[in-house]
Amino acid sequence: MAVVICPWCQSEIMQEEGQEPDKICPVCDNEIDGYRTLKLNIGESEEELEDETEEEAVRLSIDEEVDWSEEDDDGLGNTSDELVQFEETVEQLLNEQELVPECPLCHEYMVEAGEQLVSADHFRPRVTDVLGEAIIVAPFTLSMYICPSCFVTHSLLGDSYRQHLVRRFSQNVTDLGSKRN
Repeated sequence: MAVVICPWCQSEIMQEEGQEPDKICPVCDNEIDGYRTLKLNIGESEEELEDETEEEAVRLSIDEEVDWSEEDDDGLGNTSDELVQFEETVEQLLNEQELVPECPLCHEYMVEAGEQLVSADHFRPRVTDVLGEAIIVAPFTLSMYICPSCFVTHSLLGDSYRQHLVRRFSQNVTDLGSKRN
């Protein structure tokens, strides 16, 4: 039996002899082999490494044009100095925030961008059978957050409206309990 270790989640994947190796990890669903995998050649002679380097150079020249003029470039036009400054600014912004939610997509911390006022013209409340009235009535505010990693936006109900909602649910649950008895 052969064992393959996923480079992403470090899970051991058992494979029967003669069986074709898995291309996708059954644990994390990432590709095990392919363009995302980095192969390190440790303990090989210099001649073998030179041959592989030449093959890789040929593949790069055929597949795409690579500009090696700026070594600090990350491929997005950002130099390492800009990225360091970006990370420092994000860290300072996060330190200022009272609430630091996690991005639902990439799980990085999100930066608060501001508040959005939702007016009665832009919101149609849902009247529930349990409460007999709307859960929340406009106008109210949403706190807007932006992920500095994947740039997805996320909104949360404003703090004062969250507290109002909790009080409202607490009162209605108590009222419903007393009406049933």
